[in-house]
Order: sequence, then structure tokens, then C-alpha cells
Amino acid sequence: MEENTTKEINLLQLITLFFNWIKNMLMNLLRFGGYLLRLCYRRKITVIIVLVISVVIGQYFARKSNRVYKAEAMAMLYGSDASTVKEVCKQIENSLSNYKLTSLATKLSIPDSVANNITEIHSFYVIDYLKDKTPDKIDFGNNHSLTDTLNVPMQDRIYLQIKTKNINQVPQVQAAILNFFNTNSLIRNEFNSKKNEYVQQIRICDTELQRIDSLAKVSYFKDSEKQMRFEMDKLLVGDQKKQLFYDDLLRLQSIKSYAEMQLTDFIQPVDLPSDFVVNPRPLNGRVSYGLYSLLIGFILAVIIAGLIENIKNIFDFLNKK
Repeated sequence: MEENTTKEINLLQLITLFFNWIKNMLMNLLRFGGYLLRLCYRRKITVIIVLVISVVIGQYFARKSNRVYKAEAMAMLYGSDASTVKEVCKQIENSLSNYKLTSLATKLSIPDSVANNITEIHSFYVIDYLKDKTPDKIDFGNNHSLTDTLNVPMQDRIYLQIKTKNINQVPQVQAAILNFFNTNSLIRNEFNSKKNEYVQQIRICDTELQRIDSLAKVSYFKDSEKQMRFEMDKLLVGDQKKQLFYDDLLRLQSIKSYAEMQLTDFIQPVDLPSDFVVNPRPLNGRVSYGLYSLLIGFILAVIIAGLIENIKNIFDFLNKK
């Protein structure tokens, strides 16, 4: 009984300590907030100057000619898989404008005036959680676990994203990116190989359909030999059962229809069903950059104000032997 009482008391003490810790944290935060408030009031001129400069710099970077827009599209792959296309895409993702041979203008065969407006190009895997060939998530962080064998990246598509300063040039950039993929020798060869595979499937199906059809005609109209046998405790004489081939015909027709349906999509190795969709809201708009500049400016103002107030103590510490 005494042991249970001791445990209950210890539990109550633990709960009390926890609430006291929360209380002390809140009090410390209030004291720190009060210190910042007094500091900003004492150095209000410094704080105002730093905030104004920060806002001006933020609005300069958010000017109309420097605004960056994001355009995204789902790329369907025919022949090649997603990992192969992503490897090819690294050539334009990591292009350097400082060197002509590795510049984006050279890789995509576009003018420098267009390439200079492109700030970033990225490709992402598309994750299918339900394995129903429907995209469920875009792996924007490129951190999908390689050990996850249930939720795997889809191999027939990737997600493309470009960031540009001129949305009017997006169609030109889109055409250049498609041309870059569709003229790549590896992607092109895999596309032709897969397309030829479907063509051969259709040809084989046509040949087999004709053969089975001819075989069926011979079998259906050929007189069966007279037979005598026991079946299910019955004596059967002259049974006229015929072998039917409709199961084989239906299976071949199904294979042929699937191959024909796939061939209708095999127009080019990489295709964009909906083109690049541009988000009209800039990534560095005046409102967002205004809020960021205020936050950054306030932090810098507090640091500068604290340094000014403690400059004497800092020099005394540095001069101390």
C-alpha cells in the first residue's frame, strides 16, 4: 500500500515538474519578447533604417523584369522508362551558361535570349500508391525511398518543371525540350524497338488468326470417324463432338487489339498531353518578397541593434588578456 502511494506521489510530482517547465518557458519567452521590444524602442531609428533598406532590396528583386514563373507538365514516355529519361534530362538540368558547349542554349538549340530567361529545369518521379496506373504523388523532394517496393515510381511518365522569367517563351522552350528528348539516340532506339515489337505482335496475330480460321473450317466440315467407347457408364457410338477454336481466336484478337491501341500512342518517344501549364502567380511576387524582406530585415535590425548596445562590452572582451 505504501509502495502504491509513493508511486502516485512521484507521478504527481512529475506532472507538476512538467507544468512548471512549461510555465518557465513561457515566462522566458515573455522576458525575451520584452527585451526585444525595449531594444527596438531604444534603437528605433536603426531598426527603421534597416527595415526600409530590406524592403527596398526585396522589392527590387521582385521587380517585373526579374519575376520568375513556374511551368509544369506531365511527360508520357513511349519505349524508354522513367529512369533513362531522367538520366538524359540531367544534361539540361545541370547545364552551365558560362561554357558554350554545356550551356542550355547549345543543348536545346535555342537563342541565348531565351535560354537566359530560364532559371531552372527539373524532372521528378511520379509515385503510384495503389498500383492502378494512376499518378498519386509527385516526388518533388526526390527523396522517395529506394527500399519501398510497394509504392514505386511509374516508369511510363515523369513530371517536368521549368522556371522562367518570360512566360511568352514557354511554348518555344517546350518544343526545344521535346526535340532534345525525341532526337536522343538512346531514347529513339528504345522507342523504335518497342514500336516494332507491337507491329510484330499484330503481324503474328493476323497470321495465326488466318491459320486457325482455316483449321476450323477443315475441322468443322470433316466427318468424324465412327467411334465406340464408354463414357459415364454409357456406351457412345458414333459421337460427333467437334473441337472449337473460338477461345484461341478471342485470345489472339485481344492481343492484337491491345497492340493496336498501344501503337496509336507511339507517335514520338516523349509527349506532353497537356503542354506546359504556367502558374500566373510569380515565385518572387511583391507581396511574398515584401513579407520575407520584413522578416529578414527585423532579424538583421535586432542583431545590429544588439551589437550597437553591446559594442563596448565586445571590445572589452576582445582586449582582455
